[in-house]
Amino acid sequence: MQARVLHAEAPRASQAAFDERRFRHALGRFATGVVVISTGSGDNLHAMTANAFMSGSLKPPLIVVSVGHRARMHERLMDSALFGVSVLSEAQEPHSRHFAGEPQSLLAPRFAAVEGLPDVELLEHAAARFAARVVDRHPCGDHTLFVGEVLVFSLDEHAPLIFFGGRYGSVTAGSVTAPGCTQSSIQDSTAASTQDSPAVAVSTR
Repeated sequence: MQARVLHAEAPRASQAAFDERRFRHALGRFATGVVVISTGSGDNLHAMTANAFMSGSLKPPLIVVSVGHRARMHERLMDSALFGVSVLSEAQEPHSRHFAGEPQSLLAPRFAAVEGLPDVELLEHAAARFAARVVDRHPCGDHTLFVGEVLVFSLDEHAPLIFFGGRYGSVTAGSVTAPGCTQSSIQDSTAASTQDSPAVAVSTR
């Protein structure tokens, strides 16, 4: 099999010449799940939709989220010792839209407290849920990578919500299908977010 060589272009004189729109589109070709990051509890709970989430390590158990400097969640995580990540199920697309700044009038999100961790709550009925302690913060351009040590986690046998090319999708019989939905909620809020990251957006509860 012959490998194809990609040739790097010469450095550009101006950063403005970099095609950020096309770059964002290229990043969107990477299919991801969708999560809701949360911190605080009760009236102080703050949550945002994101897809810049990854596992960091098994030993110790670490997870990583990337949050843009302009996001309100960024300020909260800079001051918080704990945060939660709820991996959305296929049925929770409305939650993704809601916490990406597109309020869903008929939606009443339900968060569950975590015993022994008073400053983090997790979404009920998520495909997986993690409560983590912030152990490191790494600058990453216009974002910060927040590394969390997982203290509590749970998982359910729900099909995950998928995001690809600005659209939501689902996993069915070993394949990924993309329903006919608009690109607005996550992709538009990504514009507020490369500002916010190749992650998604920001919203309060």
